[in-house]
Amino acid sequence: MKQISALPLTAPPASTESWYLSAMERLVAFVQDLSHARDLDAVTAVVRDAARNLTGADGATFVLRDGDNCYYAEENAIAPLWKGLRFPMSQCVSGWVMVNAQSVVIEDIYDDPRVPVEAYRPTFVKSMAMVPIRRTSPIGAIGNYWSTHRLPSAEELAVLQALADTTSVALENAELYTRLQGMIRRLQDQQVRIGEQHASLGIFTRALAHDLREPVRTLVSFSEMLQEEPQDQETQATYLRFITDSAARMGTLIDSVAHYTRLDSPEISACSLCLLSDVVAEIRQNLARIIAERGTTIVHGPLPSLVADPVHLRQLLQNLVSNAILHNDGPVTISIASKRTAEGLLLSVSDDGIGIPASQSEQVFEPFRRLVHRNDASGLGLAICRRIVSLYGGTIRCENGEGGGGGGGATFSFSLPGAEPPETPAAEAENDSLAMANVLIVDDREADLEMTEIALFRRPKLRCNLQSARDGREAHRLLTTPGALVDLVLLDINMPDVDGFRLLEEIRNDDALRDILVVMCSGSDYEPDRKRSAALGAAGYLLKPPRFSNFRDIVAEQPCLRLLDESNGMCLMRRSL
Repeated sequence: MKQISALPLTAPPASTESWYLSAMERLVAFVQDLSHARDLDAVTAVVRDAARNLTGADGATFVLRDGDNCYYAEENAIAPLWKGLRFPMSQCVSGWVMVNAQSVVIEDIYDDPRVPVEAYRPTFVKSMAMVPIRRTSPIGAIGNYWSTHRLPSAEELAVLQALADTTSVALENAELYTRLQGMIRRLQDQQVRIGEQHASLGIFTRALAHDLREPVRTLVSFSEMLQEEPQDQETQATYLRFITDSAARMGTLIDSVAHYTRLDSPEISACSLCLLSDVVAEIRQNLARIIAERGTTIVHGPLPSLVADPVHLRQLLQNLVSNAILHNDGPVTISIASKRTAEGLLLSVSDDGIGIPASQSEQVFEPFRRLVHRNDASGLGLAICRRIVSLYGGTIRCENGEGGGGGGGATFSFSLPGAEPPETPAAEAENDSLAMANVLIVDDREADLEMTEIALFRRPKLRCNLQSARDGREAHRLLTTPGALVDLVLLDINMPDVDGFRLLEEIRNDDALRDILVVMCSGSDYEPDRKRSAALGAAGYLLKPPRFSNFRDIVAEQPCLRLLDESNGMCLMRRSL
């Protein structure tokens, strides 16, 4: 191998002394800039300009060691060189400089075995000089290049090496600063967590000192009265009801405080891909009794999938839904919706009840703040919602409809940035055209709605965006709502007012709806009904109670639908044709 020494070298054409003084002045200015650099990008920005400016070279590169590779992090040159590329240490001069911890000067790149000439041939480079960043265990290199054969002077190389030495200090400082900033952020996070734990301790203390003491006092007082004095049957029943209600309230408070304090953990565990439509179906089941008692209607359109703890999502939505039911005395319709905004995905739970006064739209999220006096309300439901939303980096707010707290309804809107699934390219081109199907079940009987949902979706674990309507008019309103997207309707034939056949006719006569698939559902195998369904363009006919095997056969015949098998069940997908 040809031995090349950095010394002695020819001085620059101008006066060596005046050039050196000028170069040192510029070097001092660059050193000051490096002293302010707080990260790798800032160091890189200074070095890319300084390396070329100090020597007047035609090009300069800033190379960092990346394992067994040389990473050309930045360049400043009269023509492109290798910015952003990586080369094995053994195949480039910068690698030789780092391995041997010494500088290199090459007057003719085509006359040195260390130069991979094929990589240099497309470039302007004829001569080069390269120095290590950190002379002991180098972590990178700085290179100068010339478009003519040129042998840089000892002074030029010394200035370039001084820049490299300063760069090594700047890189270490940047790394130290980054670690320090990380430690500060962790300390700040710990302080926030300690503050939240103190707040939770305050919640627990408040519950023990006041909210739990009240039902305990009631329970003890009426129990003693029952023991001490004989009471008539009606009075005994009243006292026992007070005792039962107090015990139930104690259980509600204990559960709510436990849920609230468990949210102190900064980690979000047990995350998985959750279909919000499945979560809503589970909430319907959990709240079935109170929904039936209050005559509540829950509606929703297509809902997205989120990567989150399913317990968090269920608790968040169930608290908002139950809050809407309990806050209103009469029957309400609760709408669950999602939409994309400039800030991301926005979810909402709205009702058409009495609304919430604007002056209390923020106070409702405070622990133990209750707008109505109810024994089955803990006062922590909305506080828990805010805590859950904050875990995912989101915000939640309460807004009123036009009634302004006097009949316009209330809407709780929230975002969950940390739960949005990453966008991943489809494995197959065919899957690019697939999306979760939207299914509408229309039936006037609550029992039949539940039976259809269980038989066709819950039991076989078939996932889709599922919604329901209780009559033909409600179904038509859902189908014609701007932005509504329904791929398949499971339509009961025998309904009051607008029956299934009439609704099917309306669908087929509407240009915007005629392509929707409709499967007629009936408890009768009446042949004229089958023929009429086929004549009106129904995609199939299901007998009640429906069998999944029959439903699957109908879906298999539809070119715009597809059943996908997954490890935890199946998905009903729509295909763009």
